[in-house]
Amino acid sequence: MDILYKTLIVIACFLTGYLFGSIPNGLILGWMFGHKDVRNYGSHNIGGTNTGRVLGKKFGILAIVLDILKVLIPTIIAIYLFEFNEPIKNYMLGTNQDFNVYGEGNTLGQLCYYIVPFSAIFGHAYSIYIKFKGGKVVSTYAGTQLCLTYIAIPVFFPVFFITLKKTKYVSLSSIVSSGTAMIYSWICYIVYALTFTATNVGPVQYMMWFDFGPQCSIYYPIVCTFAWLLLVFRHRENIKSITAGSERKITWLK
Repeated sequence: MDILYKTLIVIACFLTGYLFGSIPNGLILGWMFGHKDVRNYGSHNIGGTNTGRVLGKKFGILAIVLDILKVLIPTIIAIYLFEFNEPIKNYMLGTNQDFNVYGEGNTLGQLCYYIVPFSAIFGHAYSIYIKFKGGKVVSTYAGTQLCLTYIAIPVFFPVFFITLKKTKYVSLSSIVSSGTAMIYSWICYIVYALTFTATNVGPVQYMMWFDFGPQCSIYYPIVCTFAWLLLVFRHRENIKSITAGSERKITWLK
């Protein structure tokens, strides 16, 4: 029965992240402030970029912030419950709480809080509230990076805005910056795997929000990689348009 309860907890974490991530903020803002369905305009997308095209710059930025928060809030709660709440942490890890190359103990605790941001990203792309349609996961990917490491600030965001300034393509900027963050996650994990001890993860833990964030584990680069692949898949039409020279260049975000 113990493994059943633990499995149900993991499933509950996935569903929590998914339901939060499914909240269509761009669509809600369109209904509330413009009496418009943003899916009927521009790229027919509920993300911040298209919301900005339809409703204006401030609402585009607001949609981006809200999409980041819908990942940030449930993930922070999950990290607290499975990393800093001793009864829950001890239940999920049992007696095996030593650090190893894959994470701490049997890594069930890490799975619980790493699965939340990924399921939130998946929910944003395929929202249950709007017939499994959704956005292109850029803001939610950024939110995931912010949940996991402060390095996202000097890595993800500068690469995004530098690429955007050079190309004016949000889609290309999103793919390049998220890919950079994904590569960083693997570098971070490899350093962890080479420096961990039985009781300490070494210097990498201080890159994960100064030891106040999640424990570094194999789930970190795996989540970032699958999230990046989903982001690229959601931008497949944009990639075709860029290749053909017909992709829209952004005008409202300057």
